[in-house]
Amino acid sequence: MGVDKATITFEGVTLLGRALTRMDSVCDPVLIAAGDIPLTIADRHSIPDAVRRAGPLGGLVGALRASPHRLLAVVAVDLPWIDPMLIRMLAARIGDHDVAVCETSRGIEPLHAVYSTSLLEAAESALARPDRSLRRLIEEADSLRLAESEWRDAGFSDNFTRNLNSPNDLAEVSQQPPR
Repeated sequence: MGVDKATITFEGVTLLGRALTRMDSVCDPVLIAAGDIPLTIADRHSIPDAVRRAGPLGGLVGALRASPHRLLAVVAVDLPWIDPMLIRMLAARIGDHDVAVCETSRGIEPLHAVYSTSLLEAAESALARPDRSLRRLIEEADSLRLAESEWRDAGFSDNFTRNLNSPNDLAEVSQQPPR
């Protein structure tokens, strides 16, 4: 995108502001893992990645360490249609599993999921590997996978999977009616 995605304005608010508003309705506190970018927002909890330049896995480990609760909802800032009710459903279904994720036609969605602090040790070990893929960590974990038919039957659309990776993506979603 050429700029920090959190600062991109979409439907009159930054993607970060949009994510915070949506997550505020299901999480307390909302932790912000900003990666290598120092971030200070009044009345918000910003946490450092466990390892610099480790991608989403570094943020996940930092957040799991900082979480005051057993469960942690994880979303990416470049998902403009984060669905708080779907997050709530994943949290209700996780049980004793390490992670609850939705399956889609493209595979699992690791950045719109609910993780348990029981995954912390495995996630820390994964940071030592050359492949720091969240998908690989989930494949190896005790995961609850919500089949696409299940979340669709519950009334959810696949909008939560739509991320903004390019100016073209932003232009395309900006043409759609607000959601």
